[in-house]
Amino acid sequence: MKSFHRSAITAAVALAVLAAANVRAEDAPAAPADSKPKGPTLADILSNSSIDVKGYLDASYIAHSETPNSSVQVFDTAKNSFGLHQAGITISSTPKEGFGGLLNLTAGSDAGIFCSYGACATSGTTAGSGGNFDITQAYAQYASGAWTFIGGKFATLAGAEVIDSSADTNITRSILFGKIPFTHTGVRATTALSDSTSLIMGVNNGWDQVTDMNSGKTVELGLTEAFTKDTSLALSVYSGNESMLPTTTSMVATAVPGAINGTRTLIDAVFTTNLTSTTTFILNGDHVTQENVFGVGTEKYWGLAAYLNYQMTDKLRWSLRAEELRDDSGVAVATAVTPAGSNTLKEVTLTVGYAPVKNFELRGELRADHADKGVFLDNAGLPQTSMSTVGVQGIYKF
Repeated sequence: MKSFHRSAITAAVALAVLAAANVRAEDAPAAPADSKPKGPTLADILSNSSIDVKGYLDASYIAHSETPNSSVQVFDTAKNSFGLHQAGITISSTPKEGFGGLLNLTAGSDAGIFCSYGACATSGTTAGSGGNFDITQAYAQYASGAWTFIGGKFATLAGAEVIDSSADTNITRSILFGKIPFTHTGVRATTALSDSTSLIMGVNNGWDQVTDMNSGKTVELGLTEAFTKDTSLALSVYSGNESMLPTTTSMVATAVPGAINGTRTLIDAVFTTNLTSTTTFILNGDHVTQENVFGVGTEKYWGLAAYLNYQMTDKLRWSLRAEELRDDSGVAVATAVTPAGSNTLKEVTLTVGYAPVKNFELRGELRADHADKGVFLDNAGLPQTSMSTVGVQGIYKF
């Protein structure tokens, strides 16, 4: 009983204090409507420090008519699944003169696919061996005059699509996207030859390798030309000695005992033109060769991807993609039949995007894939040459 009385007295005192505080608050003069909090905000501090912070979230539901092939739809390996594909943030300060840097972090299911050899979160040693977190880019920069130098880990020059899903126009990635490198670790120099022409040169560890698989290095060369304000061409070449054994997914370097070294060369071209103020056409071509895939000789694959993007209104757009990949030796795409041999794959994708507000977009997609040889599996595990895909995605940018 005494304990009850003490608790009641304590509660009464507390209520009295709160009531008095409320009275004092009501008696105090109201703050002006346009008053601001004292001191700078975080946004003010970052802006004054020339630090840019941006990020995005990518969540989706993707369904396939068959079991997908991870060397065809590289990020969409589950047959029917909800997923947080990416949560990315980029912190950068890259002035036009002097020192700067960039840090790009990515979490989500995609991170375990594009992680580099020597940096994957799991005990696996090869690129794409798992995990839900990746330091996608991290480099220091120095700029002086027409030259810019970076050193560290950075995105590849190749391809029309990028890792950042919020910057792509489709939900699923092209077949070609999985046949080129994601990132490189090394050094890169860029110089402006003119107002419309830039030259890029670099040396790195190779395809998706924070730790080099061998002592050889890969050279990169790039050239970008803006013919007009609406039309441009980007060319890039990568060539170097890579450790190579065939894998079950694609012609990607694999760190295993006894792997054979051979020269791998990628030639990539991206042509972009604005047909109108609301319509853009993009054509991407890739050609890859690799020595000693099977111990002797040189194997190759090549392909083309075309994009037509149309902005119907401020909030509504659509994107059409069509592509073809020719795997001349059966080393780029794993098949469910043996011997693999040559194979040709095609896909057509239609994506509709609706942005009710500036920083959010809802996307819907239909996709059809077809291959000459069975690369997909049905419910009974039998090879199939065709697969349909339906996807819904939400992209939030901040």
